[in-house]
Amino acid sequence: MRHLCIATLLALSFAIPVQSGPAHADLVIDGRAAQALHCSAMLFIVSSTLYDMGEIARNTRDTAQRAALVILDQVPGTEDQRRRAMVQRFDRIMTSRTPAQLVTEYNDTARWCRSAFLR
Repeated sequence: MRHLCIATLLALSFAIPVQSGPAHADLVIDGRAAQALHCSAMLFIVSSTLYDMGEIARNTRDTAQRAALVILDQVPGTEDQRRRAMVQRFDRIMTSRTPAQLVTEYNDTARWCRSAFLR
């Protein structure tokens, strides 16, 4: 599952410099913005995973990932801050959930995310 996170990060084409010390928060994301960040990350991860497993077509993955980026645009901050927040959220999701938990969470929240952030 870890390699899928790396593939997802590469797919984002985010050129984020690697920091040599502990990351410091430039931006605090909470409330609805944090929900948007989480929905975006979940959609991006799940679409990459399903594509890598051969369960969805490339076009479906690309459509889902464009939607994830539309959601991410609703998070305040600069583009760089949003990108770094997305990387941190990917890491948190990938290290705190089993694949089964990831699927369950996505199934439980996808409809709400879509209605809340993709009108």
